[in-house]
Amino acid sequence: MARGESGARVLLGLFVAFLVLFNIFGPAKKPRARNNPPPSAPGHAEPGASGASASAPPVNPIAEALRPGDAPAKDGVAVAILIDTSGSMRSRVPDTDGGNASKLEIAERAVLGIVKNGEEHRGKNPGRPLVIGIYEFSARGNQENVRAVCTPSELSSATAQEALSGLRATGGTPIGDAMIRAKLDLDALGYRRQHLLVVTDGVNTHGYQPGDVADAISTLPEDHRASVYFVAFDTDAKQFEPVRQAGGLVLSAANENELRETLTYVFTGKILAEQLMAPEPSKP
Repeated sequence: MARGESGARVLLGLFVAFLVLFNIFGPAKKPRARNNPPPSAPGHAEPGASGASASAPPVNPIAEALRPGDAPAKDGVAVAILIDTSGSMRSRVPDTDGGNASKLEIAERAVLGIVKNGEEHRGKNPGRPLVIGIYEFSARGNQENVRAVCTPSELSSATAQEALSGLRATGGTPIGDAMIRAKLDLDALGYRRQHLLVVTDGVNTHGYQPGDVADAISTLPEDHRASVYFVAFDTDAKQFEPVRQAGGLVLSAANENELRETLTYVFTGKILAEQLMAPEPSKP
């Protein structure tokens, strides 16, 4: 082989080797910048892209359940009294006779006093509608957690006394669920001034938290909003701080005298006083 031909073959071999090594160890691909994410998969629009809708915010089930209707509110007051009938309401506390009675018995008597006050108020103010409903709440397996003892109406003390006599204390404590059920019933009546009055001796153990429900109620339009009152009966009122932060009034009572005084203050000093301060509805 000639010296020139041999040298050409060596050069050709070196060139081929260079090409192979360049393909293997050539310059790396430029990395993608962190603020430039990889392109979307086919059919998937980027957030904020033209024609693409942003993801909907999560739905609050409480606010959804309490969504008001379009019907205009009418003049009048509707009150729902919610009585805790969980097992702890069997506990006994001092009554007005110097002895002891179960918290449920004492609550029944105190609520009956409120109904009697309502009767008297209607008699003195026939032009000012006032309806009262009574509910019991406790978690009892297959039963509903919230039960209407007396549906909201121009309730008489005789009807209330008969209905209250059948209550018994057993089960867990679904306070928030009771608030929702009563609020929906008041909404169905359509009165402008709504009030939820809760008597309970313990923390919520089932269903929605009362503070969350009170917060959702506070965001409703004014004509559909309800005032929320909590009476912590023989329990620490501080555990209902979320209700207070949502705008509710939280009070405490340790015995029968205190419970009666507290409920009377709320009913006559708050609910009825507010109604009497408002102009009397005009007659059609």
